[in-house]
Amino acid sequence: MIPDIKMDLRGIISPLNLLKFKTRLKSMKKGQIVEVILSDNDVADDLVMITGRSRDMVVYRKQRAGVICIGIKKG
Repeated sequence: MIPDIKMDLRGIISPLNLLKFKTRLKSMKKGQIVEVILSDNDVADDLVMITGRSRDMVVYRKQRAGVICIGIKKG
């Protein structure tokens, strides 16, 4: 699955990284996919939890070499 937008949020402190994600998601069109790149598992879990409370959907979560990539489809 190829994302429409990539956001590298590594090194950005929480909750600022989550705020940047939500701001970007609001500007997207329904059906578009954003890939969020993180380095912290706790932040990744928070992102998945926030997404679960909305109409948006996590379409993939990959972890490799200390990097977590989460694909979220705008609902």
